[in-house]
Amino acid sequence: MKIEIKPTEKIQLMKEQLEKRKGNAQIKGEKIVIEAENTEFLEKTPGIEEYTVEGETTEGLKGRPLQEQAYIRIEDREDAVKALLATMNGYDLVVLNSDRKWDLRKLREYNPGIKQLKTDEPKEFLDIEQAIGDIEGLKQVEIEVSDEERDLVYREMLT
Repeated sequence: MKIEIKPTEKIQLMKEQLEKRKGNAQIKGEKIVIEAENTEFLEKTPGIEEYTVEGETTEGLKGRPLQEQAYIRIEDREDAVKALLATMNGYDLVVLNSDRKWDLRKLREYNPGIKQLKTDEPKEFLDIEQAIGDIEGLKQVEIEVSDEERDLVYREMLT
C-alpha cells in the first residue's frame, strides 16, 4: 500500500532512514511516499508528524529523525526510558555492555539500528563524543525524567 509521511523536520534525513527500513522512498513536496504492507513500524519511528494511508491520517510518534550518535549504559528502567527519550530526540545510540535484553529488544522497535558493544568503555574509533548519562571523557547529554514519568513511559512504550 502507498503511504504518505509528513516528517517533523529534515525531510531528506527522514527519507534516508525510511529507505533503510523499507527500501524505496520518494520525496513529493513536503511529504515522503513509500510502499509498505503495514504501518506498524511507523508508529515507532521518531521524526514522523503524521502519515496517511488510503485517505486516513494517523498521528506519528513526533520527535526528531535520528541524526546524532551517543553512548548510553542501560542498567535499569530509568536508563531504558532515557534511551527511548534520547532516540525520540534524534540520538542514534550505542549501548555499552548491557544485560537488559528485553529493553534492548523493545528499543530496537524504535531504532532498528541501535548498536550494542560487549565492552564497558567507549571505543575511540567510533568517533562518538557524547553520552546519555555520565560516561567519563564524553560530553554529557542530560535527559531528566521523574519517577512518575519513568514508570508511565516504561509501561506504555517498553513493555
